[in-house]
Amino acid sequence: MSVEHSPTPFRPVSPTSRRSFLGLTGAVGALGLSACATSGAPGADAGTGGSGSSDGGAGADPENPFGVGDGELKAFVFDGGGGVPYLDLTEQLLEEKHPGVDADIVRTEDLSTLQPQFVNGTPPDLFQNSGAGSLDITSLAANSQLASLEDLMAAPSWDDPEITVEESLNPGVREAGTVGGTLVGLNTVQYAWALWHDAALLEEKGWELPTTWDELMSLSAQIKDEGIHPFAFTGQHANYPDEGLFQPLVAKLGGQEVWKSIDNLEDGAWQQDAVREAAEALLQLRTDELILPGVAQMTHVQSQTAWLNHEAVFIPVGAWLENEMRSAIPEGFRMTASALPSPDPALADLTPNNPGAGWFVPEGAANRPAALEFLRALLSKESARNYAELSNSVTVVAGAHDDQQLSEPFTTLIAMIERSNAVEPWQVVKYPTWYPAMAEETRAALIALLLDDLDVDGFLSRCQEAADRTAGDDAIAKPTR
Repeated sequence: MSVEHSPTPFRPVSPTSRRSFLGLTGAVGALGLSACATSGAPGADAGTGGSGSSDGGAGADPENPFGVGDGELKAFVFDGGGGVPYLDLTEQLLEEKHPGVDADIVRTEDLSTLQPQFVNGTPPDLFQNSGAGSLDITSLAANSQLASLEDLMAAPSWDDPEITVEESLNPGVREAGTVGGTLVGLNTVQYAWALWHDAALLEEKGWELPTTWDELMSLSAQIKDEGIHPFAFTGQHANYPDEGLFQPLVAKLGGQEVWKSIDNLEDGAWQQDAVREAAEALLQLRTDELILPGVAQMTHVQSQTAWLNHEAVFIPVGAWLENEMRSAIPEGFRMTASALPSPDPALADLTPNNPGAGWFVPEGAANRPAALEFLRALLSKESARNYAELSNSVTVVAGAHDDQQLSEPFTTLIAMIERSNAVEPWQVVKYPTWYPAMAEETRAALIALLLDDLDVDGFLSRCQEAADRTAGDDAIAKPTR
């Protein structure tokens, strides 16, 4: 999936295998699956999907449904700096069941290095698509360069051969990974955006957590009077305020159909009342001086560090926040996830959440059976629980975390997701994935609205012009939802 991610220092790509990295211990840093700011998974009807079933179709043998034989499995995974140790166990499970497979996992901070391999017709067997250099999944699917994962979904699950892989997963995985009517992506982690706060600070100050926008603005005035800024966020990565503030606020004001019309490039979609009202609400953050000074130059880590130091009370970040900042969390800090307060109390609990962290098998993979078997192992309960233990993030494997005792932030995050789903399922905003150039312009406009001198009319015009240019470009495929 095409995502924006905060940059990390350059480190050359280096292949490793299970034998060279088993035994890694210690805190996990910014995990490739959890510590990236996703723009949502690739959506349905986004061009032409990959070809049909794999070479190793789901067979009768539940222990080897894809006919895995001896050979190398070459995979690439985004590494935000923590080494991605959750894969140790998955590799071990794969190689114990199939001793003839040699899993070679390349950890990289920049997936764009794979692009020449696709051009040359020598792609890896498997890749997990995250980070600033993530590949354009829509284009790869449109060019039939991604394999269908139907055989994987129909195969017996790793833990229980009486049910299929698909039956072992929570709802939404198929929808998140479908492009142009073909399932090409396996999204394994349940992403969510929260407005995070320190519950201990609110308790100390006697501040009640707001549930409506008016309450939030009233509390923000009190916070400012205390000499603290209410809001912080990274100004260097505009998808954070977009996905964490603007997208949910628009949906809470006008319903999720507003975003559907924007995704579909309908005439004047950016001029809808809900979009204007959301822009006006966010402009108040600037005009009332509620935003921490200097965020325009801050990376995600810098803004999150300032927030942990109580330079601000609220910050919009995804579900990976605790894992990303675990070494910097002060003693007594009670990191707590909650949904953005809503103008409509009935929608107060609605927050963006969806399966993310997509894995993909190229159509030209040399060892597709082993790639599918690796994903089947990744979806085992043992792998899922191991991932959650290392990253404090929940996976899409049904029942894997039912009795798993993790951190307080993790618990508040899961409760927030459950409350949101009880309101209505979140429909991922697709245009940032479908039209990256358009998203770059609309998000730049949002930063200018929040931190510079752009007014609401200017913001709406700039976004609408970007949408109109996209709609008028016949070279760009126009998916709909």
